[in-house]
Amino acid sequence: MNALAFGQHSKTICCVVDTECCYKNSKTHGMVYHFGAVFGDLEQEHSFHTLNMDYYVKEVISDIDNLFFKNKEGTAYGTNPAMKNALKDAIENPYKVKSWNDIITEFNSKINSMGVDYITSYNFNFDIGTGDKVGTIRRTHQQLTDKTFYLPRGVDYFCLMDIVAHKMANKDFYSWIKTLDKSDLDQMTTEKGNLSYSAQTMLRFLSKDLFYIEQHTALRDALMEFRLAMHCWKNWRTDIKKHFVNNVKPVSWQQFNNGLSSVAKMKLRNNPKKKVVKKAKAKIERVVEKQLEFGGKQWT
Repeated sequence: MNALAFGQHSKTICCVVDTECCYKNSKTHGMVYHFGAVFGDLEQEHSFHTLNMDYYVKEVISDIDNLFFKNKEGTAYGTNPAMKNALKDAIENPYKVKSWNDIITEFNSKINSMGVDYITSYNFNFDIGTGDKVGTIRRTHQQLTDKTFYLPRGVDYFCLMDIVAHKMANKDFYSWIKTLDKSDLDQMTTEKGNLSYSAQTMLRFLSKDLFYIEQHTALRDALMEFRLAMHCWKNWRTDIKKHFVNNVKPVSWQQFNNGLSSVAKMKLRNNPKKKVVKKAKAKIERVVEKQLEFGGKQWT
């Protein structure tokens, strides 16, 4: 029988990018030392096939001064723990160390050869940036090449965090949150007691593994974020195409913690000047009050 009689499987090729960078360093704050990218089909089912990039930036990782936290005077007062682990891995796996120019050349080549439809990252304005937002990739490219980084022509983009916070955090998410006891709720909140919308937290919701820990290494994080992207595309691809593609908006932690429905949050996102009655806030506050009776903590 002709397999084409059943129709061909549609594909949507996406590239998820993640970067680890220097920080608390007056000289190289925001410079990428670890670059990860995951290429794959968002529409694949019952599989997780990807092509990956996992490189340390030679110009950054090889300078030991970039490992330290430094004040404005250049005095070291601590070390970047994640970068310490990266430096060890780079020494043990020297094939992962490449110049920035080689990394970006391979990145662009893979985007073109694989016919990538979309580029994303969990926090797009942090990793790449749109408009006047200078993300870590743009900053590193400018510093190391004296040129401006541009996304390849014909490739669209979206911010995964934007989608997750507005679509994935829906009534099912908030209903599930209300079922958690204190110890489990702690895994879904920040140190200040706010509901977290980090990639780590949202994967905990998706997998129901409340003790999953994000590795904070570029490739591992990109793989985890690709899983979130597949879930979002499967459930909300129409809304993603209509509202999120080439239209990155910030996430409001206040709206996220108010427990607004996805519909209400989307109205605020698309029409920020309009007011939406925050009906869900009172419901969450009542749940929290009940939890406090059993030693829970308040979300502030």
